[in-house]
Amino acid sequence: MPFFFAPREARTTLPCPDCGAALDIRRTCHEAYMHCPACKKSFELSPFISRMDDAMENFLEHLYVDRV
Repeated sequence: MPFFFAPREARTTLPCPDCGAALDIRRTCHEAYMHCPACKKSFELSPFISRMDDAMENFLEHLYVDRV
């Protein structure tokens, strides 16, 4: 069985709705979410899907569907 590696987080170019800093997309074993490293707030993915950048798209391509 091949080893599958998916990163646990990636920096996007999407701005935080509260402070404007670049958001990270992160995952746990059960979910994926957006996180601001500046103001430390977390957000659901759904508001950002329509503005998805390359980093977010690449990150989501490597997740199991049940995490989104």
